[in-house]
Amino acid sequence: MYAALNETGLLVDALQAKKGNNYYCCHCKQRVKLIITESRIYFRHRNKCNNEINERLIHQKGKKLLMSELSKLNLQSLASEVYLSKIKQRPDILVNENFAVEYQCAQINVGILTKRVVGYRSAGIRNIWILGGHYLKSKLGREHLKFISYNKTWRFYLLTLDSHQGIMTLFYNIEFIGPFNKVVYRKKIFPRTEFCKLFIFRPKLIQKSRIYTDKRWLKKIRKKNDSVSQKFKLNFYTVHKMTVEEYLKEDKFEAEFPIFANPAWQRRCGQMPKRLKQPLLKK
Repeated sequence: MYAALNETGLLVDALQAKKGNNYYCCHCKQRVKLIITESRIYFRHRNKCNNEINERLIHQKGKKLLMSELSKLNLQSLASEVYLSKIKQRPDILVNENFAVEYQCAQINVGILTKRVVGYRSAGIRNIWILGGHYLKSKLGREHLKFISYNKTWRFYLLTLDSHQGIMTLFYNIEFIGPFNKVVYRKKIFPRTEFCKLFIFRPKLIQKSRIYTDKRWLKKIRKKNDSVSQKFKLNFYTVHKMTVEEYLKEDKFEAEFPIFANPAWQRRCGQMPKRLKQPLLKK
């Protein structure tokens, strides 16, 4: 996790946290440990077993909350943990026998996610994934991108549920912008008393402004010294007899769909687009 509460109850980002101070999980209120490595800084629970128990409790509370709110709607049927023998899956919530709601709190890799989404589709069951627990963050990161869905009203979007606070957050109009696929979006928070407003939320969608490759961006590209970037730069120079920095100078990057695995600066320089694995998006 990338944020935790300090002794006074203030939410502190891991990057601003000080080693030696006490910090607590936002959800279970248990002590967490500040971890500092060469590649990242983050908090983690001191006891993995306790963390798994906490995730289960968060999941149960969230599922109960969703069931309670959905029961207020005029639905034909609503059931929890129904076993679907045809696909050997058990959705958290099944609505009208053809719509699955999954409340995902524990980490899940994209392979397992894909298998479950494909299973639902093979049975003609639409499915939506609401994130909590491990994935409950104030900002979207790379780990969230595999859960993105799309509709015309919100464009690319995803939902999170804080079962402790009783808050649903809609991240919508999600886009990439800039040479390094920066994730940008808008968000709308729905307290429990206003969950029903989610279904009628029709935002005015605004296109993000373009980004030009100024000296700051060119310097960042120049510092990309990992083996993949270095090989790409060398191949580009061999073919074009100019550096990628020279080629991209004063170029502009429009906002684009959040579906690409390779950075925009490489694609702009001729690399074939590579898609992220996002099973909830229809190709």
